[in-house]
Amino acid sequence: MANQEGVPENLRKQLAIAVRSIRWSYAIFWSQSTTQQGVLEWSDGYYNGEIKTTKIVQALDIKADKVGLQRSEQLRELYKSLLGGESTDQQLKRPSIALSPEDLTDAEWYYLVCMSFVFNPGQGLPGRSLADGRCIWLCNAHYADSKVFSRSLLAKVGFLC
Repeated sequence: MANQEGVPENLRKQLAIAVRSIRWSYAIFWSQSTTQQGVLEWSDGYYNGEIKTTKIVQALDIKADKVGLQRSEQLRELYKSLLGGESTDQQLKRPSIALSPEDLTDAEWYYLVCMSFVFNPGQGLPGRSLADGRCIWLCNAHYADSKVFSRSLLAKVGFLC
């Protein structure tokens, strides 16, 4: 089953399986924007890296295999709250112990910052993937040339090293 944008509803679970099986820290799925024609934006992701604080995970008493799914959602909620776009309804659904920026590792910050990126066709790896009509997987992003991987500067300055 897919949502309105044609993205599978269980995409985060599919990303989780892939990321855990190859022991990556995260995966990001970019898709065409519903608000800006011809632009790729963050669609979904899965975070599997180091966690600085587990206060929310412990508070929710979730199983170890679901920690990554929960943390991915917590990071998404934090991003939305930092944008200032939270409504009263969303605030009521948040856990009583909110995740805050000082709770994040460098890798979590990188994952969070990536949510703000958008790409035109041919721009960066996601844009090249769109222009070429093929998937691109990148390992060791902090070693990539910034001409190929525009977010490598973030990775090189400590977010992933």
